[in-house]
Amino acid sequence: MAKFKLTRYRIQTGDGPGRPLQPFSAILLSDLHNAVFGEANCALLQAIRSEKPEAIFAAGDMLTSTQVPQMDAALALMEELTKQYPVYYVEGNHEYKVRHFAEIYGAEAGADGVRYFEELERFGVHLLKNSCERTEIQGMPITVWGLELPWQCYRRFQRNELTVSQVRELLGEPEKERYNILLAHNPVYFETYAAWGADLTLAGHLHGGAVRLPFFGGVITPQFQLFPRYDRGVFERCGKQMVVSAGLGCHSIPLRVNNPPELVVLNVM
Repeated sequence: MAKFKLTRYRIQTGDGPGRPLQPFSAILLSDLHNAVFGEANCALLQAIRSEKPEAIFAAGDMLTSTQVPQMDAALALMEELTKQYPVYYVEGNHEYKVRHFAEIYGAEAGADGVRYFEELERFGVHLLKNSCERTEIQGMPITVWGLELPWQCYRRFQRNELTVSQVRELLGEPEKERYNILLAHNPVYFETYAAWGADLTLAGHLHGGAVRLPFFGGVITPQFQLFPRYDRGVFERCGKQMVVSAGLGCHSIPLRVNNPPELVVLNVM
């Protein structure tokens, strides 16, 4: 059975809009790539349930885009989680591909992509496609945003810019009287997310840099850029925070060195 590590991050909401009356926990899932931990993902589910989270945030790439998309384990996990928790989900580049590039992956992949999102909606997953939903946790007013990044933001061998004005065009303005959580699969644009107004950004995508070296961190991104700045962990800019998950799975080249799969627990206070 594949194993994963559990990583906890403390999120201080500070003196911003509202504060939880009591600290609470939430789970960040990213880059599952249809991986399974125990029969029917029982080990992963047990670890999540033991944290008694108030919400689940899925930051994309839960499936793997292939000519026959690998998605059954991802769907089964989402179905189980929605029985107990609100699940907020933004697509990553793999979900984007099965939805938009049926001409490359084939009609079957496109049909499977449609079925995948239909099933998520049937389970009650909160799919955020350049949209937001408002909630309240422990008396704290929260707006959860999902940014569907343009495909140019995932191209290999280059980094396209993403401006604050582009984010505003896609999402509108953040809600200043509420705590704004932004789900955005690719973390390399943290400066833009923070400047837009996200109090907390949740991301993944970089798989922790695949291979990790002491003192250097992650080595390479899916775009084949070396030593990414935002490989995994907590980052801060101008009072705004971002948590990047190293992800739970792999795709194409199953490479993780000194970089175990990671389940992230957010302790919000």
